[in-house]
This record gives sequence, C-alpha cells and structure tokens, in this order.
Amino acid sequence: MRKSLLLGLTLLLVVLSVVFGSACRGQQQASAPQPEYAPTATIKDIMDAIIDPSADVVWESVQTVVTPAGTDERMPKNDEEWAAVRRGAIRVVEGTNLLMMPGRHVARPHEKSETPGVELEPEVIEVNINKDRAQWNKLAKGLYETSMEALKAIEAKDVNALIDIGGRMDTSCENCHMAYWYPNQPLPPADDPRFKTLTPNK
Repeated sequence: MRKSLLLGLTLLLVVLSVVFGSACRGQQQASAPQPEYAPTATIKDIMDAIIDPSADVVWESVQTVVTPAGTDERMPKNDEEWAAVRRGAIRVVEGTNLLMMPGRHVARPHEKSETPGVELEPEVIEVNINKDRAQWNKLAKGLYETSMEALKAIEAKDVNALIDIGGRMDTSCENCHMAYWYPNQPLPPADDPRFKTLTPNK
C-alpha cells in the first residue's frame, strides 16, 4: 500500500509540474514584448518605390508588342527571367502588407495632388482611410490575394494564367483608386461587367 501511495504522489507531482510549467510558458509568451514598427515611408512612397514598378515587372513580363516589323510575343524564356518576374511579384505581395500597417501617412505634409480636381488631396484621402480601416485593409488584401495567384502562376511558368491574373491585379489596384484617390469619377454603366469589381461596396 505504501508503494501505491508513493507512486500516486509521484504521478501527482509530475502532472502538477507539467501544468504549472505550461502555465508559466503561456504567461511568458503572453507578456513577450511585441515588435515596434516605425512606418517611415508614406503610402505614396511605397506605391512609387515598390508596388508600381514591381507590378510593371509582372505585367510587362508577358505581352504582345506590335511593331512595323511584325508582332512580337514576349514572355520569360529561361529560369533567370522567370526569377526576375518572381521577385517583382514578391515585392507586390509584401508591399500590400506595408500598406496595411497602422500609423502610415498617405503622403508627406508638403505633398499635394498632381491632378487637383481629379484626385483627392492626400490629407482628404488619409481621413477617408482612417474612417474605415477595415475597408482599406480589405482592398489591400484583394491586391495581396491576386498577387499571390500571380506568384503561383510564375512559379508554375504558366503564361496563360499570368495573363489572366495580371488583368485581375490591375482591377484590384483600380478598386482602391476608385474608392480613395478619385471616388468622384464617373463609374461604368450598371450593366458593364466591370461595375461590380470597381464598386467594392456593391
């Protein structure tokens, strides 16, 4: 009986040790300091320096160019060229995450719209974004998702899929522009197939 009692106490101590150990680790993880982000670049900076030029790499990787000499079908021809397109897609994918980081300004204080009356001023755009961050994040996530599709097509070296996805990447960009940069521009007719994609709230 003494042996049974000692065995029972030993098992109890093991169980308690596991429970308390797990609790302590959970408490340490919960109290671990979160990384501090310092969003220095503006949304305009990220668009100009990362997303726009990188999206161009993806879009221009597969195209039909008509010249006086005839039609030139362009596409990546080797692993090195496909790798360059993949790097462009990666930059777009991660650029969308940068757009969603809180605390990032639309533009620097002295910067103004380059097309007043067509595009809203940066400070107005920023107010509109901050009014509904969920919508802003949803639109940024739309570009993220189509860019991820493009990345998969690039890794599969699927030219036809990349052509289709490239068009949808452009629509994802336009969704955001229509919502924030030039929301007062006329929309396509209601029966236009682009209508639903250009009006994300519909």
